[in-house]
Amino acid sequence: MNTNNGNKILIKLADNASGSGTPVVLAGQTSGSLSIQKEMLEYTSKTTVDGDGVPVRRYIPTRSTSSISITALEDPTGTLVASEILEMCYKGVPVIFAVGDTAIGAVVVSGTGFLSQSDTSFDMDAVTTGNFTLQVDGGLTFDTVSS
Repeated sequence: MNTNNGNKILIKLADNASGSGTPVVLAGQTSGSLSIQKEMLEYTSKTTVDGDGVPVRRYIPTRSTSSISITALEDPTGTLVASEILEMCYKGVPVIFAVGDTAIGAVVVSGTGFLSQSDTSFDMDAVTTGNFTLQVDGGLTFDTVSS
């Protein structure tokens, strides 16, 4: 992912209940984070030691769990607005997502999942804001933008 110009990192979502959705940019997004947690299986025995004979623990990486946190300001003129995300979360519909820059050579992370949490704030005399969590269902795909 291109971190030199972080403002170009975009989060795209689409309802995938029909299996034919194309992810579109979330309107008004202000930040997002991708979290990957790897479960570790310990395979330590009484005789597991390092090169100096000091007892150590040894691990094998196993399953991954990933989630994406998204923060956005309401942009009613955008192609994907907070009310649509609230509805997708409430109905538990599967979504497809893509996170990354659109520049050639950038890495885009994509996959499928479900919106597991959706908070929207409707403050008086302020822009509506939303915080959303997407739980990845299955694995992640890392692709390099080529054209």
